[in-house]
Amino acid sequence: MIYNNVVVVSKGMGPFDNVISALAGLNLNFIKGKSVLIKPNIGRSAKKTKGVNTHPDAVAAVVEVLKEANAAKIAIGESPLVGVNTLEAFEKAGVSRVAQRYNCELLDLDAFVPVKKDIPAARVVKSTRICAPVLEYDIILSLPVAKMHMHTGVTLGIKNMKGCLYKHEKVRFHQLEYLDGMEYPDKTLDTAISDLATILMPDITVVDGFTGMQGLGPSGGEPIESDFAVASLHPLGADVIACVLMGQKPEEIPHLRLVSERLNLPIHPENYTVIPENYMDFITVYKKPPQEISISYPDVVVTDKGSCSACQSTVMLFLKRFKDDFKQYVLEDKKLHLAIGKGIVLEEIKKGTILIGNCTHKAKEKGLFIPGCPPVPTRIYKNVIGKEPDVNEPEID
Repeated sequence: MIYNNVVVVSKGMGPFDNVISALAGLNLNFIKGKSVLIKPNIGRSAKKTKGVNTHPDAVAAVVEVLKEANAAKIAIGESPLVGVNTLEAFEKAGVSRVAQRYNCELLDLDAFVPVKKDIPAARVVKSTRICAPVLEYDIILSLPVAKMHMHTGVTLGIKNMKGCLYKHEKVRFHQLEYLDGMEYPDKTLDTAISDLATILMPDITVVDGFTGMQGLGPSGGEPIESDFAVASLHPLGADVIACVLMGQKPEEIPHLRLVSERLNLPIHPENYTVIPENYMDFITVYKKPPQEISISYPDVVVTDKGSCSACQSTVMLFLKRFKDDFKQYVLEDKKLHLAIGKGIVLEEIKKGTILIGNCTHKAKEKGLFIPGCPPVPTRIYKNVIGKEPDVNEPEID
């Protein structure tokens, strides 16, 4: 597919006017008479000021533009994390009021029978289950909030499409291994996202950068006021320029690089026509997810031999949320032992250690092996304790 390479940036006017201004720079004549599904990022039940979910004013602005463009039908749909009530999340995020104001339908995408889609030339995911309405609308508009992500670097328009997967299918993407005959250096999660992108990409992307999240995103980081919006008909272009505005190098984001390579799409900003030309004056540098483990728990031992930042961030968030629930798993030295990384040595692992991630499988006979690349913190909890944790944020997207 040939995409229009124009990317429009707006800055400093708040979530509503930023989006209005950014979309005004695109030719949206093709929307007339078409049905449009808006896919925001409302994966969790959180207030609009936290940088966790798309701002409701950004959603309102998109709806106004679509109505002005004479869209035949507009709906707002989401498949949140398992354990999150979709309509309650819409309500808390302020999106329900937007839907009522503009008479738009709100869709719990998981309420429909999913559609199984094969992925040709897959590296990790041969087939996946997609929420049915995603395939029934003429146009999909991805409307993410700008966030750093502990597992994927950033989460923007392309990553937001992972929220079109049905229920547990989203967390399954964290637990996959390469298919037989496939050997790549990238984490399987990043490759799985690129597999999905070969069959499902947004037609329009609008990035809400009013209040984003830096650091240990997508839920454990810090809100950051950056007050920008990005709009484009080019799905990778929108993410590339949003990365720049967040102070990040898009070519260093693995899933974006993989999408670029596999779909032959440019990943460097100079390959896009960006309006205005001085958009780099608008950069707000987002802090990256932690690059190494920083643990202030004297009763925890982490054996780390060559792990990636994704597993390191998983361990930090796991301990932050669940350490006190694992007192029964301390070893004879009265400490909880965890291990991550592809370089761990079997002889150095104490029996009973919790082994986190696919890279530790060679030592699984010595401890409690949790597969995944990386596994989400709640999967670690469930695999060891045998039940879902009682938390408001049950999974990492």
